[in-house]
Amino acid sequence: MSTSMSTSTAFENIRTDFLTQLVATDAGRAHLLSISVEAEEGDEGDIFGQLEVAVDDRDLARIVARHRDDEARHAQLFRGCLERLGLELQPVPDELRLIRHLADATGGFQTAVIETAEDIVATYALLHAIEARGVEQFPRIAEAFAPVDADTAETYLRVSRDERGHLRYCERIGRHFAPSEVAWQTALDEARDRETAAFFAVGLANIEHCTAQGWVHFEVPA
Repeated sequence: MSTSMSTSTAFENIRTDFLTQLVATDAGRAHLLSISVEAEEGDEGDIFGQLEVAVDDRDLARIVARHRDDEARHAQLFRGCLERLGLELQPVPDELRLIRHLADATGGFQTAVIETAEDIVATYALLHAIEARGVEQFPRIAEAFAPVDADTAETYLRVSRDERGHLRYCERIGRHFAPSEVAWQTALDEARDRETAAFFAVGLANIEHCTAQGWVHFEVPA
């Protein structure tokens, strides 16, 4: 087995163990669902509002609005899980907010002014990377929740299915405004690199936070 495959397997094992331990307690479940609410509501800098103005095609502007409304609906679904489980929404530290981390690291959503076609392409490339992470992560969270609360597990799967549609939204609008397919793919590659770095930084910070709270029990890898 190659070193990269071994490292990947070890990381997957840590992630599975982390989620399993986290959803085993009320506090851990509240924390995870609160992060999910924050992620769906984390429209830093009113990105969708700016996109609705910048996207000058009526059909595409409707897609922007539909995407925005889906995110709000997803947040309500996760809030509903908290309420049904008798849990309270918890504050999420800034270092555990993926969108905030991306903004701080890249001068992204918080300070973005979206006016040009280039701005729209860059924004949708980053949204694509974020949505792709949800498609990857939400089924894993659902798997962890399944033995604990089947309704919450199904909520994560439902949202994951919607996120697949959001990938298509990002691709349609990004390609429409990109000057070429090469330019769109380049924007995607750059956005994925930024999102991957932010995801791992936030993930390690979350493990440290949850370990300090006593919700999980293992050492963060060096």
